[in-house]
Amino acid sequence: MKVLWLASWYPDPYEPSNGDFIRRHAQAVSKYIPVDVIHLVQVGKDTQTKDECIYTESGNLREWVYSFHFKKWGVSWVDKLRYHIQYRKQYKKILLEYVGAHGKPSLIHVHVPMKAGLVARSIASAWKIPYIVSEQASHYEKDAPDHFLARSFFFRQNTAKIFKDAAFVTNVSATIGKTLKDTFHLKKVETVHNLADTDFFNFKPGLAPTTFRWIHVSSLHQQKNVEEIIKAFKQLDSVNKNWELVIVGPDPLSLQQLVNEFHLSHKISFTGELPYHEVAEQMQRSSAFVLFSNHENFPCVIPEALYCGLPVVSSLAGGVAEAIDESNGILVRKGDINGLTTVLNRLMNQYKNYDRLKISSEAASRYSAEQIGKQFVEIYEGIERGQMTS
Repeated sequence: MKVLWLASWYPDPYEPSNGDFIRRHAQAVSKYIPVDVIHLVQVGKDTQTKDECIYTESGNLREWVYSFHFKKWGVSWVDKLRYHIQYRKQYKKILLEYVGAHGKPSLIHVHVPMKAGLVARSIASAWKIPYIVSEQASHYEKDAPDHFLARSFFFRQNTAKIFKDAAFVTNVSATIGKTLKDTFHLKKVETVHNLADTDFFNFKPGLAPTTFRWIHVSSLHQQKNVEEIIKAFKQLDSVNKNWELVIVGPDPLSLQQLVNEFHLSHKISFTGELPYHEVAEQMQRSSAFVLFSNHENFPCVIPEALYCGLPVVSSLAGGVAEAIDESNGILVRKGDINGLTTVLNRLMNQYKNYDRLKISSEAASRYSAEQIGKQFVEIYEGIERGQMTS
């Protein structure tokens, strides 16, 4: 079986963490079969920028990350049209070179339909091979500011075509998977969850802090509602003093100013962005994890936190509820700051009821690389036998 991955999102030199969850899926599948990944990223406001390719190989995983120069003319609709024409032209050229050097794949696997799916749909038809699509985006949730139905006609129409012609569709959560199924009239959408690297994320009981330490890890973008998390901890401080909060992610000045305004700088700290292994170390030194997003799909930080044996408090966003129950955390309505304060305090008061080793072992059984990799391979084999279709 020869599977070629075309990724709309993938880590590159300009955005090293972009689509890192897709790379982890690729690494998981490569434990079983060879995986080739091609990603094309547009760069270059500077006319001196040159097209380039960065190739890496690790075990069964080969990655080609191409960049191409694109200079805007300043007219929005013209630039969008020029960009899509150039993107598809460049991608097809790359694929023809790939086939010339490595042969035609038996299956194409698209990760995030727009934009790589446009190329896959065209190439798969020409080569007479199937393609499947894995969606990671959360913009199908009604609270997302960039909701799918608010996107351009071009975006909506082509996304629908990509899904319609795919041999199979997967999503990282059953919740948004159902939305995809209903929106695009698909027969089936398989749930293949995100995973975390258990080489880094695992339970280490000897690192438990003396003060109850909450941790939040995210991009700190607006959808993550970090400002509301800080407000909830301000309220918590009036009823429970035995806590501290570590926030991992880029350091927006506005959040630091809010912490200072609330006189909580001695209890709420920012680490800035950290390498993957240091994020794991921060989780292992914590007591519990908090997430309060307005919209999500199935965020990687959930299995990562659970792997570390952390009970989780989270908003009911996307597919989070598929991972959290009374044995490993508490869920709260999106945007309910008072409710968040209440459940933060409740979890602290009933903390002794959580079996952290059990939380970790159950997460490993559900979200391990071996489990996820095997699930994708079974999908590939089913398509090869003609037994699977969306």
